[in-house]
Amino acid sequence: MRLLKGIALLLIVLVLAFAGFFVWASSGTLAEDELAVLTVYDDGAIRAPHDTFTVMTYNLGYLSAMTNNRPVKTTAAFFAETMEAAAALIRRVDPDVIAFQEIDFGAGRSYNVHQLDTLAARGGYATSATAVNWDERYVPFPSANPLMHFGRVLSGQAVLSRYPLAQHERVVLERPERVMSYPPPLNRLAEAFYIDRLAQVVTVDLGQPVLLINVHLEAWDAATRQRQARQVRALVERYRDDHAVVLLGDFNSLVPLSKQSPLLPPHRRASLADDQTLETLLAGTGLREAFPDSVYSTHEAATFSFPADAPTVKIDHIFYEPDDIKAVEAFVVGGPHQPSDHRAVVMRFVFRD
Repeated sequence: MRLLKGIALLLIVLVLAFAGFFVWASSGTLAEDELAVLTVYDDGAIRAPHDTFTVMTYNLGYLSAMTNNRPVKTTAAFFAETMEAAAALIRRVDPDVIAFQEIDFGAGRSYNVHQLDTLAARGGYATSATAVNWDERYVPFPSANPLMHFGRVLSGQAVLSRYPLAQHERVVLERPERVMSYPPPLNRLAEAFYIDRLAQVVTVDLGQPVLLINVHLEAWDAATRQRQARQVRALVERYRDDHAVVLLGDFNSLVPLSKQSPLLPPHRRASLADDQTLETLLAGTGLREAFPDSVYSTHEAATFSFPADAPTVKIDHIFYEPDDIKAVEAFVVGGPHQPSDHRAVVMRFVFRD
């Protein structure tokens, strides 16, 4: 009898300890007003407007290269190398504005480096806007092995600019009902650690104001992604009459099938037919993609952005308002030593007036 009481007491202690750890680990450290922040690094670094502007969208994958979300043990030296590769890539392209997704603001998984501030300093950028979508004290992912856990995570989306930023808004998009098809008990636990998908809205003063909408849509659930697409479309419709709009980011979706290469294998067309995310998002907005339609019938592979080591699909996009903006050039940043599992997508443009 005494043994049974001892076992029962031990079980109670273990349950209480697990519950306490769960509450602590899944709680964030930031106040609500710290989740969306504008920063001016150097007023003197703000550029004077010129005739052609360059915007880039880049899912940085927290500089983990092809180890992103895999149970692979990395080192601080590895992240120092990928940081240098990312800084070199940015210096080579020299974008005026960069929209980042999956960028860390001092997280255990990337050795507590504030990646945005570091890239801003290395590139001589003047301003930034941060929108946090993952603030957890301890994330027990991507493996059951504690040595592989992310630990403390502070991450999100950001805009880095050589020009003034204003009118910053962090819009939280709908969440999936189930996380990555886990069984119900594990799903409830996983929900507490799942990231918020965001639309980050910020105005960039390029001599004329441009409303930038930086998105990172749901990766695993197509139905949730469709609902998020309708939310983003509502944002575009709210602002498009009074602003030049540029919508960019990681959409986890391909361009409409009507624009895909006619050489696309039938099995791939069939596998993509159910994903209507971009059709839903763009319907009635008048937005146009940075790459002209002709590219998809002649050089579609040149638009691919994922995975970075040997890209086979394009899920990172830039869309713009053709009444206000004229695209001059669009390209994907290739080359060896990719610091993320995504490649960056770039558009150069001029204002029509």
